[in-house]
Amino acid sequence: MIVQITRTKNELFLIKEMLPQWQKYADSFVFFDDNSEDGTYDFLMDNREKYNILSVLKNDQPSDQVKMESTERQKLFDEAFKHSGNIICLDSDEYLDGLITKEQLEDALENNKDTLLYCQWIQYTGKNQVRIDGPWRNNIKDRIGSYSEKSQFKSAQMHSEHLPHPGKHGVINAPVLFIAHLQWLDKLTVAVKQYFWKIEDYVNHLKFSVDITPASAYDESVSNF
Repeated sequence: MIVQITRTKNELFLIKEMLPQWQKYADSFVFFDDNSEDGTYDFLMDNREKYNILSVLKNDQPSDQVKMESTERQKLFDEAFKHSGNIICLDSDEYLDGLITKEQLEDALENNKDTLLYCQWIQYTGKNQVRIDGPWRNNIKDRIGSYSEKSQFKSAQMHSEHLPHPGKHGVINAPVLFIAHLQWLDKLTVAVKQYFWKIEDYVNHLKFSVDITPASAYDESVSNF
């Protein structure tokens, strides 16, 4: 069995569209809802049987403490590992696609225990339109893992690895399998999104003195959109 884990916040409009697509490679799901205000939690709970949703975790951390992304992803991983060592981790705006079938992927995971698999991360900016500039030309990400025992994430306040490294790694190349990242937003919307995270980084650094992504990196991502 392959379990998908997903961390989400106010992305119900995406989740409704993505769940049927995610079922191409996942047999079941574990979600972490970060205090969504759009009905995400209720929707997931109401559709547990339809999509075989095993658990919906909620953020119960006090607001006066620094939020660690790696801690939230660890909770997701630990919950999924109760059911299977074959785990996929995808964000709400990502899905797996390719020529390989679910059965073939599961066989690969069963035959390559304690291995983290990387796939090419392809950003779609429109129908049949992808980015190939700069880092998007050859960008691989960790999204699939096979585990015989629990593994621990490296501590990260933001931009955590999606899955812990179990010891070995491999790469599945496109078109056999790849990660489709949906970014059909216009430049203005992307700017608002990036500046939100820039401000959150600033606040976290001011309140908790954590290391953050330089503000210039967010500006550059918008300028180069």
